[in-house]
Amino acid sequence: MTKTAPEKQFNSFLIGLNKSFFTQVKNLPGRPDFLLIKENIIININGCFWHNHGCVNSKIPEKNTSYWLSVFEKNKARDYENTRKLKILGYKIINIWECVLRDDKSKKRLFNNLEKILQTV
Repeated sequence: MTKTAPEKQFNSFLIGLNKSFFTQVKNLPGRPDFLLIKENIIININGCFWHNHGCVNSKIPEKNTSYWLSVFEKNKARDYENTRKLKILGYKIINIWECVLRDDKSKKRLFNNLEKILQTV
């Protein structure tokens, strides 16, 4: 089961499209948030803070800055490595930022575009 609010929104979106999918896939690198089975697509919903997106939601804390920079670098390196492994396994990867799902206009545009993409795959 999905955990975060953005993941729950995306879960509802996929259900509305009648797509078959798994969540939090334990046996794949990085434990992807969503695996669309028939399309062979992995979709990750990335939190802007933890993955240090660079948007307004990803400010680096003023206290213990060097610690947080280290955490963010490790997260980015892990994301890169997991993406590399998943591509080797033949998956297409779509990463969605939390801030896009928080903005109604951006979310609507994203969902419209994804719906078109997923209908053609």
